[in-house]
Amino acid sequence: MYNWSLQDAIAAFVESQRPFWQWQHDLYMSVLYGFADTQSHLLTLLGFPPVP
Repeated sequence: MYNWSLQDAIAAFVESQRPFWQWQHDLYMSVLYGFADTQSHLLTLLGFPPVP
């Protein structure tokens, strides 16, 4: 029922990414902020009032 070698491979991959977690978090937050900021400017240009 379980594919233990696949589960071990997934666990090894996750562990190999551990040193990069802070970098990935910072990248995610900067991309998310950039997207929200861009959409806010777009909606303001289209005539919607900015939300305080």
